[in-house]
Amino acid sequence: MKKLLLLTAIGLVLSAVIPGCEHTSITDSGICFERDIQPIFNSKCAMSGCHDAGSSAEGYILDSYNHIVRRGIKKGSANNSNLYEVMASGEMPPRRYTKLSSSELTLIRDWINAGAPNGTNCPTVCDSTVYTFSGQIQPLMNKYCVGCHSASNASAGVDVSSYTGVKNSINSGLVASLDHTGYYPMPKGGNKLTDCEIAQVKKWIASGAPNN
Repeated sequence: MKKLLLLTAIGLVLSAVIPGCEHTSITDSGICFERDIQPIFNSKCAMSGCHDAGSSAEGYILDSYNHIVRRGIKKGSANNSNLYEVMASGEMPPRRYTKLSSSELTLIRDWINAGAPNGTNCPTVCDSTVYTFSGQIQPLMNKYCVGCHSASNASAGVDVSSYTGVKNSINSGLVASLDHTGYYPMPKGGNKLTDCEIAQVKKWIASGAPNN
C-alpha cells in the first residue's frame, strides 16, 4: 500500500511540472502520395516542355512532393487550390496531352482535402500471378506512361494508350525501359515500377501478349 501511495505521489508531481502533450489526430484518407499521386503528376504534368525542372512552364515544377505543394496547393482545401482548379476545368494538361481521368481528379482532390500528406513507402496491392491486359497491363500504362506516350502525344513514337500500341512497344524496348536497363528508364522522373508490376508485364508478354 505504501508503495502504491508513493507511485501515485510521484505521478502527481510529474504531472504538475511536465507540460501536457498535445496530440493531433490525423485522418488517414487511404491515399498515398508516392503510390497514388506522384505517378499522376509525373505522367500528366512533369513532361519536357511543361512542368519538369528544365521547362517549369508558368513557374510550376511538378516533379516532386516539395515542388508540387510549394505553389498552387492549399492543404485541406482542393476548392481553394489553383493547381487542382485548372486540372478539374480541363485547362491542364493542354489539349494535345491526355487529360486526367475522373478517378485521377478524385484522388488529387481527396489527397488535398486530407491535408496533402507526403506518404512514402506505401504498400502496393499486386498479385504477379494475375496479368491480363485489361485488368493489369493497360491500367499500369495509363497510370505511369500515357501522359507522354498516347496517340496525341507519342513521345519517341511510342503510344501505349491502346492494346496495339502496348504490343508494338514490346519491340521498342518496353521491358528494358521498365527495368531501368534500357536507354530510356521509365517512368521518366518517377520511381521504378515495383518488382511485382514489372513481373506482371513480363509474364503477360511471355504468355503471348494477349488482348485479354
